[in-house]
Amino acid sequence: MSEDLWLQMKRLELQRKLLAQATKRAEKVEGKEAKPKDPYEVIRPLLEERADEVLEAARSQFPRVADAVAAELARLVEAGLIKRITGPWLMALFTRLGYRPRLETKISVISDGKIMDLKERISKALQEE
Repeated sequence: MSEDLWLQMKRLELQRKLLAQATKRAEKVEGKEAKPKDPYEVIRPLLEERADEVLEAARSQFPRVADAVAAELARLVEAGLIKRITGPWLMALFTRLGYRPRLETKISVISDGKIMDLKERISKALQEE
């Protein structure tokens, strides 16, 4: 009887060890899944042609909408449905949703072999008069 008891104890000890290992593995997997990825970090590598400027303008002007759009885009990127995000495409997406992010626009002119802002050129022309 003492051998049976010893075998049962060994079997229980082995089961406890296996259960502890399985619990640790499950915690590691849950820890990875439980920590959501930042949607902006997921989509940032795919941004092309001033898309980063459009996204930043949208984030500053419409934070909740931009967060929702970024989350959905990240989901589509992770699903493999989107390979790249261009500025005009992203601007059109926000426009179709009814939000038009305002970008800072500069108009440059070449004057006397130098590139200058239109504002500077006008003020220079007014000073010359």
